[in-house]
Amino acid sequence: MTQQQAARRRTSFSGWESLLGLDGSAPPEFDLGIQGQAVLYLRVSTPRQMLTAIDIDADGNSIATQREMCLARAKRSKAPVVKEFLEPGNSAQSIGKRPVFRDLLRYVEEHPEVAYVVIYMRSRAFRNAGDAAITKRILAGMGVKLISAKEDFGDGYMAEAMEAVTDIMNEVQVRQSGEDIKQKLLNKAKNGGTVGRAKLGYLNDRKDFDGRLVNTIGIDETRAPLIRWAFEQYATGDYSTTRLAALLAEQGLTTRKSSKWPERPLSRSQLGQILRDPYYIGMVTFKGHVYPGRHEPLITPELFDRVQQVIDARVKRGQRDRVHNHFARGLLHCGRCHAAGREHRLIFVEAKNHADEIYEYFLCRGRQDGLCDLPYLPAAELERSLQQEFRTVILSPEGIATAKQEVGAALERVLADQAQQRARLQKELKKLDVQEERLVDLAAEGALATDKLRARLRDLQIKKHEVRASLETTVESLEQRTQMVLSYLDLMARPDALFTSVPGSVKRKLLAAFFQRIWVDDDGHLMSVAHELQPLPAAVRHAALSVTTNERSAGEISDASSAERLDLYLKVICSSNTSLVAGAGLEPATSRL
Repeated sequence: MTQQQAARRRTSFSGWESLLGLDGSAPPEFDLGIQGQAVLYLRVSTPRQMLTAIDIDADGNSIATQREMCLARAKRSKAPVVKEFLEPGNSAQSIGKRPVFRDLLRYVEEHPEVAYVVIYMRSRAFRNAGDAAITKRILAGMGVKLISAKEDFGDGYMAEAMEAVTDIMNEVQVRQSGEDIKQKLLNKAKNGGTVGRAKLGYLNDRKDFDGRLVNTIGIDETRAPLIRWAFEQYATGDYSTTRLAALLAEQGLTTRKSSKWPERPLSRSQLGQILRDPYYIGMVTFKGHVYPGRHEPLITPELFDRVQQVIDARVKRGQRDRVHNHFARGLLHCGRCHAAGREHRLIFVEAKNHADEIYEYFLCRGRQDGLCDLPYLPAAELERSLQQEFRTVILSPEGIATAKQEVGAALERVLADQAQQRARLQKELKKLDVQEERLVDLAAEGALATDKLRARLRDLQIKKHEVRASLETTVESLEQRTQMVLSYLDLMARPDALFTSVPGSVKRKLLAAFFQRIWVDDDGHLMSVAHELQPLPAAVRHAALSVTTNERSAGEISDASSAERLDLYLKVICSSNTSLVAGAGLEPATSRL
């Protein structure tokens, strides 16, 4: 027998011999006129049905309705009711997952005076024909009759056949309802709706749309800022989930209160699930597929991607989510591996000697796998090399002053075109609104198929979203980008001096603001550092250096080179793809335009 076959066999046949009557015992014949006691089994699917009275719910969904009918049925059988088993708010599809029903079977087994188990109707007790047949056989083995208050099939083999047919049809109806619910949930997810309870940071809400209350998802103003902060901090790579969960608890972040659980701080695993969930960038996940959601994102896709990179890097290393603190941790790469066509990061390590003195150093990740022979790099020596590397991006005062003038000219040129562009986009948006209204009119008249209507409306909504996104490039955002360019120019005056005078957290921001990649090597005598600049400081430095070059070669700035630099600054200021996050918090005082 294979391991797979052995795993599939969960029980043996011998345990079913009595149930199937193979041990020589036969199920007894029943007579509804026999004397005996009765027990009731009452069940509802949701706790809310527990509060519904019989005069309000005559269809049997409430406990009160079921009790009334079952007592009347037991009275007709002249069987006094000695106990009632109530299964509230349990929608399990199998009787094996209903603890109260199992208690009923044990009670009947221990009390031979019980002759009847009374249920309201078979569909309330059984969700599949298999459960019904097994339960009937178990009760029959104990000499107990199962009777339904609303379904009187009589006696004999035809009655038993009707019971079986009823159980089969009930199972079919349950499965049909389940498939219908699955399809509705799938359609809801495809249309951007949230399936289930709102995620932490959001709230289930009801809003009035044209006099009709509609379920929707709103922002939890208390928890949302903390969720956003958690993503931002984890993306830096400076925090483990354990430490971050503790900091969130200190700031008061808790789960929402439910019927089963009170509010409590996030656990490490719960925080890990949040950091992996694309719901927070406006996406809905259903059955493994991801769809654009209608709810408002809490974070940007770029921030989410950075968080995933940190998580994946830690998982790939096979390390626990624990952080040794050093401002350059995670930012440095092995120059020796890079020259050999490999890419490995430098790992920060703390070690103690026999005197309990702590040594801080970096080593190549490839060294652990025997792929690299880069020596251990003392952290203090590496910091001095990084400081010297900042000297390579220094600009002259003349280049900085001229570059600032041209940045101002570029911004004026952009603002002059901005009004005309916004007017064009507003006109296009109104045109799309008119097209959407026409489609709605066609739908009302029934002149267009539903699937075609949905497809066209979806295309229009996507187009409108793109136009609105273009409109969001406001004067404020342009001025903000311009201010960032000016900040980089000021930083390039003496970045090495700034690097030595600021704390480690700011040192890390400086490195991330200037360098995309930093490669480190050591020949045993001298540590060397190479870098690749971030796009924005690279563009700013290139334009500023052209000023100095032209001044030295020709004694003046040509119109051609000035136009080229102006065009470069226009691209930097107007580009929506330029990342300005890395330099946040580093801006020195700069002159206003």
